[in-house]
Amino acid sequence: MQNKPKRKRRVTMDLYEFCTFLVFVSLGTIGLMILLKLPSGTFDHVSDSRNGMIGIGFLVSGALLLRFDANARIRAAKKFDYDLAEYEMIRTRWLEMEATKLEMEKEHSLQYLAMDRSKPIIIESYKQDDSDSSED
Repeated sequence: MQNKPKRKRRVTMDLYEFCTFLVFVSLGTIGLMILLKLPSGTFDHVSDSRNGMIGIGFLVSGALLLRFDANARIRAAKKFDYDLAEYEMIRTRWLEMEATKLEMEKEHSLQYLAMDRSKPIIIESYKQDDSDSSED
């Protein structure tokens, strides 16, 4: 019998989501460094239009991450529903097999009880005679 499936918030990260996450973190780090001018003197030549492009890229990649996360939650819900239906089907079959097994055991025990008790069952035991063992 397999274990009952557990509901998860989301499934694991896929390749596109991972790549978008890397772009999001990279653009966010670069944007923060530009705004704080760290290390000093490095980003003095960067124009405002480039800052805007980095900001737009940061927002777009953030929106894509939110969309990927929503898709991952939907996939997790579908997977849980599928796994739960599979579990219920297997559990039902297992219960049916156990009920059949119990019925067969019940029939077997009833047949045993219905046997003719007037005829005794003789079981012979093979004992050695005491005289054979005393001769040694």
